[in-house]
Amino acid sequence: MTIAAAGETRSASGSDYAGAEASCRGFGRGANRSEEDRVMALSTPLQDMEEAEHAYERVRPEMETLSVADLSPMNVDVVSATSIALGVSDRILSFRDRMAALPEFDMRNVDNLVDYAKAAWYAYVTNLPEPDPHEAARLLEEVKALRAKLLMWAVPLVGSGFFEEVAIAKIKEGSGNKDAPSDLVALVGLYRSRWDAIRHICGVTEADLTRGAQIGPAVFGLISRREFKASPSLSDGSLRVRRAWTLLDRAYAQCRRAIAYFRFDEGDVDVIAPNLRRNPGRPTNTSAKEEESPPESEPRSAPTAPEPPPAAAGAVIHAGEPFLGEP
Repeated sequence: MTIAAAGETRSASGSDYAGAEASCRGFGRGANRSEEDRVMALSTPLQDMEEAEHAYERVRPEMETLSVADLSPMNVDVVSATSIALGVSDRILSFRDRMAALPEFDMRNVDNLVDYAKAAWYAYVTNLPEPDPHEAARLLEEVKALRAKLLMWAVPLVGSGFFEEVAIAKIKEGSGNKDAPSDLVALVGLYRSRWDAIRHICGVTEADLTRGAQIGPAVFGLISRREFKASPSLSDGSLRVRRAWTLLDRAYAQCRRAIAYFRFDEGDVDVIAPNLRRNPGRPTNTSAKEEESPPESEPRSAPTAPEPPPAAAGAVIHAGEPFLGEP
């Protein structure tokens, strides 16, 4: 459930870029990370875990139409990439009307961007290895205890006008194991939205919110993984992740390309929509001659057609056009 504090509104993605940047710290530490490391690595700017599942179901039919031969390579940290995409989605959506004016631009790239990012995150966390059963049980109990603490302190904060009563009542409706982590993440977002005003008048600590942001997504993913494992009709988990990532990778690349066209003079596409890959690598279909930059002493004039940013590996970009039609 996406909720807001009294007088506050959330973005369409339920996220913020500062949160996305914070969630990207600590990634890429290798396959032999401890369970605690894996929990921390699942932090996300998402504030509605159940909505991520719904987003996955919305884009799943489109995922199934993708040819295996055309899927994007998995040379990316999916959690980091989805956090960035969600964090900057409002910036990208601010260009929607201008994108709509581009001939042949597929508006699904921008209209479905948030769903693609949420779906990719959900596909990833539901495909992680099962943790030790005792550790899983311990994490679930920790989630329930932290949820109870945040709910307890929310009551006087409602009375003081910091939180809306309807928002807290909505969270209290949850009663199952899957509701607990989703509720915890929503509560963390609620407290964060008014933290400067309430941090000194309640018993909730900064450590509580940080821990909730870490273990909430991890436990939600754990419970969701069990549901996927119980359904034999679903396709291979790794393929699910790659299909979901491909939808996000393609759409985000096309949005970046359009923004690079609009902002050619400013040259700030990487500020507005950072590359989802930390090291995009050298495009395999581009010759070294084409990649050479002109000497700095040579003045650069605006082209008649926009120059696209470096393509993310696996994305197909046709020369001479600022955008693509349907993939």
